Amino acid sequence: MNRRTLAILILIIGIIMLSVVGVFYILGQDTPQPAPTPEPTNGEEALPIITEPDPTAPPDLVEVVVSLQTVPRGWQFTQDELVIDMRVPGDVGPNVITNIEDAVGLYARTDIYQGATLTRDLLAVDITQIGLQDFGPASLIPPGFIAAAVPMNRLSGVAYALAEGDFVDIMVTFFFYQIDEEFQTYLQNSAVFFLEEIIQAEEGSGQTQPEVVPELIVIDQFGRFERLPNGDIAHVGPSELQRPVPISMVLQNARVIQVGTFSPADVPQPPTPTPAPDEPTPEPTFPDAPTIPEPPDTLLVALSPQQQLLLKYAVESNANISFALRGVNDSQLYAIENVDVDYFLRRFGIEEPRNFGFSVDKLIVTVTPPSNNE
Repeated sequence: MNRRTLAILILIIGIIMLSVVGVFYILGQDTPQPAPTPEPTNGEEALPIITEPDPTAPPDLVEVVVSLQTVPRGWQFTQDELVIDMRVPGDVGPNVITNIEDAVGLYARTDIYQGATLTRDLLAVDITQIGLQDFGPASLIPPGFIAAAVPMNRLSGVAYALAEGDFVDIMVTFFFYQIDEEFQTYLQNSAVFFLEEIIQAEEGSGQTQPEVVPELIVIDQFGRFERLPNGDIAHVGPSELQRPVPISMVLQNARVIQVGTFSPADVPQPPTPTPAPDEPTPEPTFPDAPTIPEPPDTLLVALSPQQQLLLKYAVESNANISFALRGVNDSQLYAIENVDVDYFLRRFGIEEPRNFGFSVDKLIVTVTPPSNNE
């Protein structure tokens, strides 16, 4: 390699190095340098430097709670139906729920669709308030159920311990009576006898034919004719009315929709106007003493249509109806056998008792009060 070639290579390498240095210099000039902090003068404090935000930078997002699926009104939310979504702060109002835990256990006031942002006015803590204020008792009726009113009292209504939203079992006892298949009336039937008495004509009366006198005899509607040991026939009647045969059954898992008569929410009263300065001050009025409300005598329960029709039949048949309160979150259906006399004999192994000629009873003492003359 001669000197000329060596000089050309050194020149080329020098040009490349200068180009690299020039590129780094230009890049260093484009990078913004922090503004120097001004030094305080005359004992004054230095003012902070305000930097303008970059309009091209993405805004900070906030978390909101969104319904993961469509739910009907009255639905109680769990974590399975809730999810977190990110929204622009300007689109999130103060009423929006931002924490899933704040929505778990609350009830939907109306139908909420999938993807809807949950707000506090869409949910309620107490489902009974939804029924009373927004939609009436219909919001408490489960899908596929219908509600009807049933009479109740202190004993049948679990000592008035029932409240809206409870679940109860309805115990119904029907009473079976023997009736006449043709008349469809209670047995025994009444019997009426027509007897004729023949009276012979007396001599000198001018009658030539004997006189027939009809006589009507009505036998008590309960009883039967029996032949006594001496051969006489007697009418034997019962000492009490016909005893019915009771049979009890259960309608399970009915929901209490309302206790007592429904009363809508109170209408707010307008404020009392302030009297003019020249008018006399009205006399203060005191509220009346609180009155004790009457105990409820009806209960609105929700059942399937078939069970509701059976309950209506029980009410119209004067069956005995009682309610049994279920525990919290107990919706299990149990296998229950109807109860009658045969059930007692079979379930407890009771032998049918034979007829006795005597009985053990309490001592009955009749006391006659003395008269005033004594």
